[in-house]
Amino acid sequence: MQYQSFPGVKGGSQSLAKLVALRLPALAGKRFLDVGCNEGYFCGYALREGAETVVGLDKSAAAIQKAQRRFPQGRFHRQSWESLPEGPFDVVTLLSALHYADDQEALVHRLMTLLSDDGLLVLEISIAPDGGDKWVKVKRSIDERFFPTRVKLGTVLQDYAWKVIGHSVNQAGDPLQRYVVHVRKMRPYAYLMMETPGSGKSTISRRLFKQAKVPVVGGDRVYLQVSEGKHEASEALRQAVSEGFTTASIDKVTARVFEGGLADELVDLWVKQAGKHDFALDSYVPESHREALRDALFRKGYFPVDLNWTTDADLMTPARSTDKASDYETWLGKQARLDTQPSLNVSRLLPDALKPSIRWHLDHPVSGQLFVEDESMKVAGWVVTFGEYQQPLQIYVETARGRRLFEFDRSRKDVLNAVFGSLEATAPFWQGQPCGFSFEVTKEDVNSGFEIGLVVNQQSIPLAQVSLEGAGNGGSRRLGARLFKQFRKL
Repeated sequence: MQYQSFPGVKGGSQSLAKLVALRLPALAGKRFLDVGCNEGYFCGYALREGAETVVGLDKSAAAIQKAQRRFPQGRFHRQSWESLPEGPFDVVTLLSALHYADDQEALVHRLMTLLSDDGLLVLEISIAPDGGDKWVKVKRSIDERFFPTRVKLGTVLQDYAWKVIGHSVNQAGDPLQRYVVHVRKMRPYAYLMMETPGSGKSTISRRLFKQAKVPVVGGDRVYLQVSEGKHEASEALRQAVSEGFTTASIDKVTARVFEGGLADELVDLWVKQAGKHDFALDSYVPESHREALRDALFRKGYFPVDLNWTTDADLMTPARSTDKASDYETWLGKQARLDTQPSLNVSRLLPDALKPSIRWHLDHPVSGQLFVEDESMKVAGWVVTFGEYQQPLQIYVETARGRRLFEFDRSRKDVLNAVFGSLEATAPFWQGQPCGFSFEVTKEDVNSGFEIGLVVNQQSIPLAQVSLEGAGNGGSRRLGARLFKQFRKL
């Protein structure tokens, strides 16, 4: 069935709710890659948010064609993760697909190499409820796949900065809870203590960082060494530090350094003192210059941590994520109303009098689904009957060219569970009969329209009419529809 959901097009995945759960960072001006993009829902969001480059990969030719039609500004490629594009990317997403990889850990490491220094990998994965450091084989409704335990996830990501953001949105039949995980490249930390002189920075350094064996870089000491010529420094920095230097004038010295545009050179000295490892900075910095200091440290490859401010500014809050996702969904809805791309319309035909005796569902196609004029289109669904209709069934498809019959050939335990409450409570007839069907129709049949129905006890019962709407229909499609109607009257 359709996987991603769009306004007016129901899919197996609740795309809007998933977008909220992902809590993506700001994307304006960023480079965005979605590995396993399907029809491009999240690529479309990145474009809507002003991403500079948006790339989507998927193995499905039909999905890529639909994505390109929905979002022509993006770049979509039919390829697997065995052939990844050249980076760097600022945001890479891999959503509910990692378990399909032959070597999941290797794929994670390959995706991390695509990230920019400040890039973010967003994973949507399931975590197995086991305490061991292992991959656990889990039986799903369609196959068996390996999922990591929480301990195994930590082992795979031990060289990166990562966080389980929270639950994602489960789909029907999921045996495990889905989670969203944000992963970044590891940076050394710079713990910043920048309050005014005499505020207790040195005491905190001794009590906290020196006991933890984290090097402490003292601003007072570096200034003294610069003034004494013990560091290689520019004449501009030396003069800014030496002018009237005393330990009681550190605030004035610091103001001259930052106002003179010498912050980067000063940061270079601090980083050199720390040996480019984690360190704590014990140095007053005027509040008006603290943002510039953080920026300078970040450019040098550090993750600055202001001890008086512990919020991750790049992580969207849940409320903001909900607002942004809802805004995008509204925009998609407007685009859908303006869309002139050919799409499918599915009309239900089952008479009301028969609804208590026949329950059915069409998984594919669904109304609003974009139509890609490929060689054929899959039709799939299920039927469960009751009472006098609980007999051997066939599915028919009727087109302008005639009628074809298909057998029910798929066991659908998920359907029986939903209809009867459990497999044990399933009617005896359906315990031994497949209730699912799947077949293909040609693009000509789609263009002219076709009817799907049920044959039971030599009686034909119509279920649905599938027709094509939108741009590119032309006279040939209208003529085909008329021929089909005339054929039905014969």
